Amino acid sequence: MSGALSSSCRYDFYQTTADVVVNIYARNQPEKDVKVQLERDAVMLISSPCFSEPLVIPLWGQVTPNFTVRVLAPKIEIVLKKKEPSVTWVALTRDATQSPASSSTVASQAASAEAHSSSSARPSSKWDTLDLSDADDAPPAGSGDAELNAFFQKLYADADPDTRRAMIKSFQESGGTALSTNWEDVSKQTMEVRAPDGMVARKFEQ
Repeated sequence: MSGALSSSCRYDFYQTTADVVVNIYARNQPEKDVKVQLERDAVMLISSPCFSEPLVIPLWGQVTPNFTVRVLAPKIEIVLKKKEPSVTWVALTRDATQSPASSSTVASQAASAEAHSSSSARPSSKWDTLDLSDADDAPPAGSGDAELNAFFQKLYADADPDTRRAMIKSFQESGGTALSTNWEDVSKQTMEVRAPDGMVARKFEQ
């Protein structure tokens, strides 16, 4: 992957069964200046004032020629259609010297990714999809169920300021065990830690 990013511009992706969604977190980009195109061998080129030069992304898997682009206030959203639905991409990009992954190579790469994941010191959680450290920042993609990832990312990205504040306050105060979108309710109380049934919440002591 080539192309320089400004310090305020980053990108990530998540996927569903049929789609790969690329989010570029660049605020207030002029829609007329955002250009996206697909080249042969599944290479995506993105031109935007966010980048000092066009961003070139060799995609991990194959996609159809059909894609959509939405330029929103906090980000640019690109929705790509997988050429082979139900194939899980292990990454957004591949080495520029490699060919796009197809069903014949998916099994071995997916097995490798699973083995790497299983050796992680901490198991993944659905809450890993939320980065609520900054009320004005959109959450990155993470591990967990793809459909749940898509739901929480869209909920946060499209929310109004009060809803975002409610999500941040409830998530932080409850230690990640509760998430509310009702600011009128959340603003009047401290959200308690809600341990799962059969478990007891304990504070960490150094």
